[in-house]
Amino acid sequence: MATTIAKVKQPAGEADLQLQRVETLHQQLKAEQARAQELLARLKGEEYQTARKQPPKVDWTRDPKALDMKVSEFRERAKRLEKVSGGKNNLDIGIPELKAEEREIRDLEARVSGLEGRVRGFEGLPPDKELALMEVEKMRKELEALARRRDAMFEGLVEGDK
Repeated sequence: MATTIAKVKQPAGEADLQLQRVETLHQQLKAEQARAQELLARLKGEEYQTARKQPPKVDWTRDPKALDMKVSEFRERAKRLEKVSGGKNNLDIGIPELKAEEREIRDLEARVSGLEGRVRGFEGLPPDKELALMEVEKMRKELEALARRRDAMFEGLVEGDK
């Protein structure tokens, strides 16, 4: 009878192991499904939809009308750019000219930052010139008073050390 019970328990134990394997596989499949759903949602998102929103590309070799329209559009753009640039042909600009312009721009930026620094010195002053001068004079007197106080304190320290 013990052998019979052992024979019956062995398939039951194997069935338990198989059930555990199936449950593990089921959990893995659920996790994989969640990742697939997330990927699908991202693919349906805005960043992947832009390709559909773009106008269809025109085959220039088969559609001469579209090509003629583009040529005229580019000529109009070139005319507008020429008007804006003052009639200069910007296609003749080379690297040395660009470097010179870049240097000029950097010089102007340095000058602007220097001027901004000077303007910051006037922050807090009233907009009226007379009031601003009075405020500056008031601050100058306060500075002189503080300098006298500092000097007196320094002299007190020097005399105290003797």
